[in-house]
Amino acid sequence: MRASNLANDCAAHPRQLDTSGRGFLSFRGVSDLLGAGAYSVHVAGKPLFFSKLPSMRTVGLLGIFLWVAAWSQSPITRADLAVRLIEMETCWEAHRDSLEARLRATRPLSEGLTAFFSGRFDALARNLTLACAALRSDTPTTPEMLYAGALGVRLPHVVEKEALDKGERVLRFQLFEFYNAEKPQMPLQLRWKIFRRGDTRLLREGALENPEPGAAATLLTQAAEGDYEVLFEIRQGEQPLRQWRQTFSVIAQLNARIEALSRAAESHDDADTIERMTVLNARDVLQNAQKGESPETFYPLLRLLQFAERIAAGWEAGKSAWQPTPGDYWMATLSRERKVAFRLFIPKQFKPNQPIPVVIALHGAGGNEHLFFEGYGLGIVLKEAEKRGWAVIAPRAEISLAHIRGALEAVEKLLPVDPKRIYLMGHSMGGAHSFAAIAQFPDRFRAVVIFAGAGQPTQVPTDLPILMTVGEQELGMLKNNIENAHRRLQGLNLKTLEYKKYDGCDHLMIVREAMPDAFAFLERAPTR
Repeated sequence: MRASNLANDCAAHPRQLDTSGRGFLSFRGVSDLLGAGAYSVHVAGKPLFFSKLPSMRTVGLLGIFLWVAAWSQSPITRADLAVRLIEMETCWEAHRDSLEARLRATRPLSEGLTAFFSGRFDALARNLTLACAALRSDTPTTPEMLYAGALGVRLPHVVEKEALDKGERVLRFQLFEFYNAEKPQMPLQLRWKIFRRGDTRLLREGALENPEPGAAATLLTQAAEGDYEVLFEIRQGEQPLRQWRQTFSVIAQLNARIEALSRAAESHDDADTIERMTVLNARDVLQNAQKGESPETFYPLLRLLQFAERIAAGWEAGKSAWQPTPGDYWMATLSRERKVAFRLFIPKQFKPNQPIPVVIALHGAGGNEHLFFEGYGLGIVLKEAEKRGWAVIAPRAEISLAHIRGALEAVEKLLPVDPKRIYLMGHSMGGAHSFAAIAQFPDRFRAVVIFAGAGQPTQVPTDLPILMTVGEQELGMLKNNIENAHRRLQGLNLKTLEYKKYDGCDHLMIVREAMPDAFAFLERAPTR
């Protein structure tokens, strides 16, 4: 994930953590994270992200944000943290109806946040284990629970079908250690079940006794082409200690199909920009996955490949392959000569001849285009949008607000967008980017929601409705910055300004808890 304002950003946003082991993060000052100036995130010495946000008075957050480059020493990858974030969101979802449970979990979640800021990803993972345990029960965490939480699974994200068929390869996983934990005397067991994505029929199951870091096991020796999901569970006797899921894809003629995408993009350099960038994005994702660099998402890679192939086939036929239909798309475009990857959701109510409202969702620092779709509340933004028949586009943050311009231009090209119902929301750094977007595009948005936002507002039209949200258990310095932003908005005399606080909620979970209220606010926002 890129550098992150939040523990949430860390685990959830798989775009910022470095998978090469060579990455580092740098900030030109604490207030950068809050929107005062530009900052950069580097991987292998190359800047991934800079953003000049609205000017603001420097806020006193010095202690917690002055951190650097422990990333390069961490053996934990961005893809590893993505799995843990989704596991954490699943725990929260199962127990969020209990205020007492949420309150118990906020402390380890906040401690995980500070661990993330200091680059201690082992401590972050340990606190995610403690948070899940706190959600389940008020009893102390046992050594068995801590050990179960320390174990992680790495498996190939993609494998070529022919290699399985010929016996040249089997699909295996290996256990690794998120953090150091003493192995308990009581033996544990790791179990798994394999399914096709979207199918409840069990294909295969297995178990590994006494799991420990370095141990390995075979999942499959043969499989049909498809996208798959593995449900893992660690048990002590018959008591489940931990459950999570991971994904992989089996693809026929993978090398040849990747090469075909490259040739198609090279021979059609005059193709539609979005289509060509989407094909190149799919090629790059698949190439990297083939090298063992797992993408920080559960997006099905066979589906990604097949979509890119349909686009390329359209070029050969001399026509556009894009026909908007309900679904979840992983695409890309160019904005100011910068690649902007994005996820696009089209609801089942979509009709090509009817204008559709759209929500632009901006992730926090450390995140990427997948965070709103898979992380925050397990994609709660899609559930709320589906209820109303709205589209959602979530771009990966890029420099100079290129991702916001890119998202606006892309969604208006891909869908019949209702120009009077374009909504904006942002979490943490995405909140700072939202304030900057308002200043740059003051007339484009019907209403805006800020979830625990960084940054400070500067130029805000008085007729623009804004909802600000924060958790009562937000870290003090971050909460002060959010309250300062609210006071500044009050001073601008907006016609519609709401501020909601949520008990039993920290920086990590604010999006999940506030999202239903956010959509209700957007829905009732008057025409500007």
